[in-house]
Amino acid sequence: MLRRDFLKGAAGSAAIPLFSIGQQVAARKKIRLGLIGCGGRMGLGIGYGILNNLCGPDEEIVCMAEPDPSHWDRIRAVVKHHQPATDSAKIRAFYDYREMLDKMGGEIDAVAIATPNHHHATAAILAMSKGLHVYVEKPMALTIEEVRLMHAAQKKSGVATQVGNHGHSDEGMRRLVEYIQSGAIGQVRDVWAFDDRLNAMMVRPPKAEPPKGMDWDAWCGPAPVCDYYAPTADHNGMHPHDWHSWIGYGNGAIGNMGTHIFDPAFWALRLGEVHPSSVEATELKWGVAGSWTWRNTIHWRFPARKGMDAMTLHWYDGVKDGIPYDKAHVNKTGICLKRDYQNLPPIIEELEKKHGQNLGCLGTVYVGEKGVMAIGPHGDGLQFVPNDLRTKFPSPPKTIPREKGMNHQQDWLRAIRDPNRPAGCNFDYSAPLATTVLLGNVAARAGLKKLEWNGTAVTNDESANAFLKTSYRPGWEIKG
Repeated sequence: MLRRDFLKGAAGSAAIPLFSIGQQVAARKKIRLGLIGCGGRMGLGIGYGILNNLCGPDEEIVCMAEPDPSHWDRIRAVVKHHQPATDSAKIRAFYDYREMLDKMGGEIDAVAIATPNHHHATAAILAMSKGLHVYVEKPMALTIEEVRLMHAAQKKSGVATQVGNHGHSDEGMRRLVEYIQSGAIGQVRDVWAFDDRLNAMMVRPPKAEPPKGMDWDAWCGPAPVCDYYAPTADHNGMHPHDWHSWIGYGNGAIGNMGTHIFDPAFWALRLGEVHPSSVEATELKWGVAGSWTWRNTIHWRFPARKGMDAMTLHWYDGVKDGIPYDKAHVNKTGICLKRDYQNLPPIIEELEKKHGQNLGCLGTVYVGEKGVMAIGPHGDGLQFVPNDLRTKFPSPPKTIPREKGMNHQQDWLRAIRDPNRPAGCNFDYSAPLATTVLLGNVAARAGLKKLEWNGTAVTNDESANAFLKTSYRPGWEIKG
């Protein structure tokens, strides 16, 4: 029988000294890894997914947890491709990560988590309670309360952490940060964020039987047991993708992509030094009952930081007025088929028309006193607006450390070996970012109103605070 009370006593365990964790790994040289969630984001093919960056000569994949056993051999094949001398058949497979961590926790050093969002906190906190380093896909957690619990668990354990905002390790994002922090475009008081996808459902597809051999109960995990529905020509199925669209399992478009899109703004404008003073949803279009919204316009107000003025972060997603959410306009993953269908901030269209530039389908635009900059969601597509503005600003020095050829997952592996130099998207950095993104979910569920935020709770609408947390099925509770 699987252990159910799996986090009992974890919060009271002694903190594990940071230096000892690094020394243990260094002495053994190879980092022994467990994988939790082995679908597409982990990597079911060569060249895509985080697993491809975790199979170097100094890493060993020891075990994996994935409730759909059809993925197991694909994972083994990726490992074999990168490590031909490895007997990947010996990678132990489990349906339930609680069992994996119970049986294998002493034989691994770290875990990479690429589950649906509703598992992030339970898996990460359990792993950290065992002294394991954690890489977790974005968004960091399902709710703001879970972000706090994960951050507290990291502080207690001292392990190396990284959230999967992989654009953070891209050169383009570093250059944006260096330009803005050098004062190239002056004070930035407005950042306009936009996204081309709609993680929402207009109908609830008919119930179907889960794939043969799949442990659907383990897939549902801490969330209520829901109906499985299969992929079709019109949608991607609850498993492997549509969970993004359902409250309690995913976080809609803003949770799916907002953490990527907001990342450069958080870094460049040092927004993690403060918390939003308010958040307000000014436009919401809801899908079927239980689904997230298919259009959002949301605004966060941030106070001044040292040397930086107060500013507003704006978010636009979904399809614009007059465009229906149907397969003629949106693909089954929720992405607009044409840019003309998008709900874009008016300023984007104004800038493009005036300067003849294309600012992309998703990203952020920084309106400064002396100019405008734009960037895509993963550090791609860095632009000045207009283009020739670049020649008027001296290229700032490269003040952010670089390591040639090091990607986002490798940055985490480096931090495991060198505890004195945390990974770029460690929980200290990522917790404020995730909290802001998830505050957008709170604003959507609260309705069309301005919510005052003190960093801990909504102060002008007590009912909205119910959306800061979630409940757990018996046996999956986070204890602490």
